[in-house]
Amino acid sequence: MKNIAFVLLVSCSFALGVLDVSAQPAKDVAVTYQINVLHTGAINTPTLLPPLQVKWSVDLGATVGYPLIAEGKVFVIAGPDTSGLVNLYALDATNGSIVWGPVLIPKGYYDWAAAAYDNGAIFVVPNTVAGLQSGAMYAFAASDGHQIWSTALPGQYFFTAPPAASKGVVYTGGAGVGGTVYAVRESDGTVLWMAGVENGDNSSPVVTPKAVYVSYVCPQAYDFKPKTGTLVWHYSGPCEGGGGATPVLYKNLLYVRDWSRSLNGHDGDILDAVAGTYVGGFDADFAPAFHGKNGFFVQSTGLRAVNVTSNATVWTATPSGGDAYSSPPIVVNGIVYVGTSQGNLLGYRAGNGKVALNMNMGYPISASETGSVGSPEAGLGAGQGILVVPASTHLIALSH
Repeated sequence: MKNIAFVLLVSCSFALGVLDVSAQPAKDVAVTYQINVLHTGAINTPTLLPPLQVKWSVDLGATVGYPLIAEGKVFVIAGPDTSGLVNLYALDATNGSIVWGPVLIPKGYYDWAAAAYDNGAIFVVPNTVAGLQSGAMYAFAASDGHQIWSTALPGQYFFTAPPAASKGVVYTGGAGVGGTVYAVRESDGTVLWMAGVENGDNSSPVVTPKAVYVSYVCPQAYDFKPKTGTLVWHYSGPCEGGGGATPVLYKNLLYVRDWSRSLNGHDGDILDAVAGTYVGGFDADFAPAFHGKNGFFVQSTGLRAVNVTSNATVWTATPSGGDAYSSPPIVVNGIVYVGTSQGNLLGYRAGNGKVALNMNMGYPISASETGSVGSPEAGLGAGQGILVVPASTHLIALSH
């Protein structure tokens, strides 16, 4: 596919109501994949420091995705259940009781789905919807789960990019015939603009007041203006193809994973976020997390803390007993948490790598984010005084 950015004004929503986007959400919330719209995986939430204990645990009977935490609730997508359904739930953050749900998320052949929170609403994008020749986005009220609106995402039929919402607009991407980035108005589901990209798989957009960043295989990375979809820059690697990975923005550096290893022998490229130029490489199987001076890069066999200015390794850690790291890291109040395939939740002090927590959740913690469409997108989350761990069909909340 040739790299042609295009912008369209589209109105194709099916509104059941109008969302008030005037409210400002609290800071201590998890609003999308890797907690925030920069995907840095970092949050400060009062009182949440080791030692931790299980506050509650709920079995939803289906593989559980990453949590959103806001309004004293935990919002999560789980599926497929024994009937092959994918559902959205809201749980009470204090005790895990179901506040509302299950709310059925329409789907087609695949069971992937992901969500974002903003301005009192949950925005859900499923992989595809049976009977539609396009994608779809749904808005549900965070208060009671009623559907506010649904809208078609035209031109593509394969969706694996978790949405990110900010300042009244939800962004996501779709693939199938090339790729498309979409900007959707939160209040009524109107598609504000669409921009063409090389393929469009897996990349949850990074959103700032001045930029929307996405990245795809080889790599193909882009910076669009958030209000208009105008292309600012396009960083093009030596190839293109299906696939991609969520980028992370930290200190004006964009961390773009590239499974092709075609340019520098690393898993990913570090780009200057303003100019779109290459400045270095890194290795990570998952989205890296950042806190203070350090970035935290996880591969299945090891965790590295790296100074983002000097690129020097600060400390390393490895799983023990044949275990393997199996989730992106998150950083909560200066503790780096990561899950393992044997169900261990490990916490390391961000400054020196000393083990601060080692708890077994009883079930594997898995968060494959690229190319997996058999279940909702997974990952750890934290906010409003709790750390939430999706482990198999269980959602487990920890507190101090």
